[in-house]
Amino acid sequence: MLLGRGQRGAYALVFELKNWMTRGDQPGRAEGLIERNGVQELHPCDQVRGYVEYCRRFHSAIAEHSANVAGCVLFTGDYVTAPYTRDPNQQLASEYPIFTMAANDISERLPAFLNEKISDPAPEFAHAFELGRYRQDRGFMAQIGKQILDPTKSVFELLDDQRRAFALCRATALEAVESLNKGSSNRAVVIVKGPPGSGKSAVAARLWASLVTDPLVPEGAVVFSTTSSSQSSNWEDIFSNVAGARVGRGIVRRANAYFPISTHRVGRLRSIHGANLIGDPLAWRENIRTLRGLGERFQDGANDCQNLITIVDEAHALINPERSEGRGQFGFQPTLGPQAFHILRCSILTFLFLDPEQSFRDRENTRLDELRAWAGELGIGNVIELDLSGVQFRCAGSAQYVEWVEGLLRGDAVSVNRVRAGAWRVESQENAPVVPMHRVAQNGAAYGIDQSSRPANWPRYRVPFLFQLVQHPEELEEALRMKHASGMSVRLISSFSRKWVTRRSPDPHTLPAELRDFHERYSVNGEQRTWSKVWNFAPSEDYTLFVQAPLGSRMREDPLCEVGCPYVVRGFDYDYLGMIWLDDFAWREGKWEIRLEALHETGLSQLVSRAGREKREGGGGEVAKELRNKVAQAYRILLTRALEGIYVWIPDPETRQHVRDSIGADRLLKLA
Repeated sequence: MLLGRGQRGAYALVFELKNWMTRGDQPGRAEGLIERNGVQELHPCDQVRGYVEYCRRFHSAIAEHSANVAGCVLFTGDYVTAPYTRDPNQQLASEYPIFTMAANDISERLPAFLNEKISDPAPEFAHAFELGRYRQDRGFMAQIGKQILDPTKSVFELLDDQRRAFALCRATALEAVESLNKGSSNRAVVIVKGPPGSGKSAVAARLWASLVTDPLVPEGAVVFSTTSSSQSSNWEDIFSNVAGARVGRGIVRRANAYFPISTHRVGRLRSIHGANLIGDPLAWRENIRTLRGLGERFQDGANDCQNLITIVDEAHALINPERSEGRGQFGFQPTLGPQAFHILRCSILTFLFLDPEQSFRDRENTRLDELRAWAGELGIGNVIELDLSGVQFRCAGSAQYVEWVEGLLRGDAVSVNRVRAGAWRVESQENAPVVPMHRVAQNGAAYGIDQSSRPANWPRYRVPFLFQLVQHPEELEEALRMKHASGMSVRLISSFSRKWVTRRSPDPHTLPAELRDFHERYSVNGEQRTWSKVWNFAPSEDYTLFVQAPLGSRMREDPLCEVGCPYVVRGFDYDYLGMIWLDDFAWREGKWEIRLEALHETGLSQLVSRAGREKREGGGGEVAKELRNKVAQAYRILLTRALEGIYVWIPDPETRQHVRDSIGADRLLKLA
């Protein structure tokens, strides 16, 4: 940043330095992209645009000083810029110009650009900028909120118990706001529980929108928070699309942003005060007091009650380092305590949307009783719990299908599972019209059945959810391509039974088939064949490439070119899915068996290691049971992502037969 003053007043100038070799680069497929080494990457000018817009909308010093913000790119490693300034990025590069170390740029173009913006120092503004805080532009927030609430545009429409939960959440928020307006310091926590497909994310998004558009809500940050890289990148993309600008990403704050100081700052303090400073994770409360005693300035977003309202989606993935599985390189300092504690500490009103059954990674270990206890410790006496159980807007609106999935993965008897499978469809009474299913949301949430005109004596009608076992992956892919051709959204998914060998590859799609993550052998009419795919490509942990399939991505060209894992697809849904059920979770001798050698989820590595040790030492099987439950939770996530149907390939004969028996082989085609 270069800070100063010019003819137009205070100025903040963003410099993006790139030591790139640009020869061979090509214009990107859409504005904001550049092709480097065959990969579509973010254009540096678009990166600058994001920084500039963020400062304009979210930096306190910019707002308080009515400062101007601009930016530019400086290439220090090469002189070739033509691919970056041609269409589709010609306009972008004119707004955020590119300079190099060429003599003409250094002696003429760059000085002229600087002199146009800044002519004098501005120490007061510079100091304010350095000490600035995250401050939302409420007018801008309201513009985005209105887009979300607009019934003609919204992708987050609500039905039935979703509307009840939303109304209760909003009422709680407005009651808290009213007490704040009267000078009270009352704080509250609202915990909204619900199974997959119950619409937690839709309620959360509309709650945020309703609060930032309400004139009764006072100035203060109304923040939407996430708990994983996958969720963060996708929510940032959703808000950016609604806002029509990358700055919409600034609405989302990651869970690690609530910690008092960064891991880098911890390292600096230890170099001064000793390596053992704030070193005990069980003494995290004392560690926080130590930081305060040192006069340490907490990072922006991490001060007590800094946020007016915080809304946390997928809160079941929050990490508690009080237990060993919650300690590691997760982007925050584990000796400073649980993520949830700091979110509650930094917020006057907190909404936590969660499903305890979706915490399948080792580190996703925050419990409901802990949330209640931390609220009490922080003096938050008002803890409200809402439940969306029984509500289902995925899976063709069939809560019965979800019950069947849970029973299947629990290991319930085949006879019981068949009864649940039979409840997927309730036939209408003779001559009674079929109640239609209609889409009520996209990309986040829900399908449902309109029951509003149903006479009281009619049964509750449901449309069938498609669950189809296929013989081989070709059949699975062919079925999905037909659905996609008819305008449906489709994806391939699987558990962690294959290593992510292409994780560091800059372009895994160019690898030979045998070097891809999935290279499965099977036979068709006696002919041996192979099927190869890669795991979800996520450079810089940008999972929007798989989930949203943006313009210019491989997934936009072919939504079946990659396979998504439970971590990536959790919280999202698609019309039809193809599931590859391999050998980590198999049915043997009347129960589910975990194959340790086939489990490659790094988030379960500690539990896998403990289970292996237990097996070698002839233990009682408690760890194995815990691991089996975690893997079953991952399968529950996969099996409940589809809105209308799922095709499943299970090459293991015994497992496939058990699933067939649990639904009734005669029903497989009837549900199509």
